[in-house]
Amino acid sequence: MGRMNGKTAFITGAAEGLGKAIAERFALEGARLILTDIQAEKVQETASAIGGETIAFTHDVASEVDWRRVIDGAIAHFGGFDTLINNAAISVKGDIEHADFVHWRRILSINCDGVFLGCNMALPTLIANGPSSVVNITSALAVKAHVEMPAYSAAKAGVEQMTRSMALYCGRSGHEVRCNIVRPGSIMTPMQDKVLAARGGTRDEQFQKTLDAHPMGRIATPAEVANAVLFLASDEASFITGTSIAVDGGLTL
Repeated sequence: MGRMNGKTAFITGAAEGLGKAIAERFALEGARLILTDIQAEKVQETASAIGGETIAFTHDVASEVDWRRVIDGAIAHFGGFDTLINNAAISVKGDIEHADFVHWRRILSINCDGVFLGCNMALPTLIANGPSSVVNITSALAVKAHVEMPAYSAAKAGVEQMTRSMALYCGRSGHEVRCNIVRPGSIMTPMQDKVLAARGGTRDEQFQKTLDAHPMGRIATPAEVANAVLFLASDEASFITGTSIAVDGGLTL
């Protein structure tokens, strides 16, 4: 306990699923929390349930205006933050033949542009409150092709390279900001349920195929992925930057 004492963490996509699990884990370790999500009521409910020094904002991560508003709100309330977790994302299937440009732009705007905006616009605050840490959540599909998810894969792969570039920039510029990646496989979250529902066949059939793809024979709990995020955000990882941790049960081996 206490691995995040004295730290203030800004977590996107925190209303449910992985973002909520990260918030709960950080709270147990003593962090103050800024939770954001496009789901206004749910993120407020999550913040209320966690309690303590936790605030919540409705937030469209694809909006530059929204990023400015929420960052300003976090500064006004807590004086800033030293931890940024870019977790918000959507997953919508669409193969390269049948997806259209609207689909492509929607996925990229949230899953890649949204992370760029967070890193870019939060960096002055992170520098001012350093030593700081950024953890960007990607996916096994950043390195493993999937026939139905070219836009999602492209977005997550882009986030990985952007994170490494940011780590290099901060290190060489003398900024005390570490930048790392957590790359999950499938996780038991509401997003995973939506992915399964969008596929053909029964949910049980699709779920079994997902299990079979992971050498460990199961998928991750949100808490297991949150543990990796906690490590990279904490001072235990003080000399780690520009790296990725795969939490995927061997999916990408």
